[in-house]
Amino acid sequence: MATVREKKRSARTASIDEQVRELVGLFAGIVKGFKKDRGEEKPKELQRAFDEGSLGERHFPPLIILSLEGPLSVTELADRLGLTVATTSLLVGELNRAGLVDRNEDEKDRRRTIVSLCEEIRKVADANLKEHLQPFRRTLERLSPTARANFMEGIRVLNEESGTFAVGCAPADSPAGNGR
Repeated sequence: MATVREKKRSARTASIDEQVRELVGLFAGIVKGFKKDRGEEKPKELQRAFDEGSLGERHFPPLIILSLEGPLSVTELADRLGLTVATTSLLVGELNRAGLVDRNEDEKDRRRTIVSLCEEIRKVADANLKEHLQPFRRTLERLSPTARANFMEGIRVLNEESGTFAVGCAPADSPAGNGR
C-alpha cells in the first residue's frame, strides 16, 4: 500500500481526471467508515426522541454544535450551521418538541432565545460525540498548520461546488450566508 508521502508525490503529477477518480474512491471509503457499525450501542434517549419526533439527519448538526459549544442564541446557532434564522428556528422547535433541547429567554435581552441541550441529552451527546469526532481530530492533528489550512480550504470549495452547504460553510453571498 502506498504511503501518504508517495501519494503526495503522485498527486502532483496526476491529471485532474486521475485525481477525481481517486477522490471518488477516497470519499466512498470515508463514508463507509463513518457509517460502519463500531459495535457501539446507539444512545437510546436519542434514538427514541428521533423516532417519536419524526426527526431526520438534518437535526443532528444543531445537536453537535450545541454539544461542542454549549448554549447559543438562535441567531448564533444559525451562523454556526450556515442556515437562515427562520430555518434554524424551525429545527430548534422540532428538537424542543422531541425533548432534545430547551429554549429559554435570554435574561439580559428578552428578545433573544437561548437554545441548549436538555441535561439528559447533553450527557449522552457529550459521551458519544467525542468518540465520533475522533477521526476528524486525528486527521487535523496529523497535518501541519499550512496543510491543515489547505485541507480545510479544499473541503470548503468542495462543499460549495456540491451545492449543499454543510454546517458553518455557506458562502457569504448565499441566502444562508452573511447576506441574510
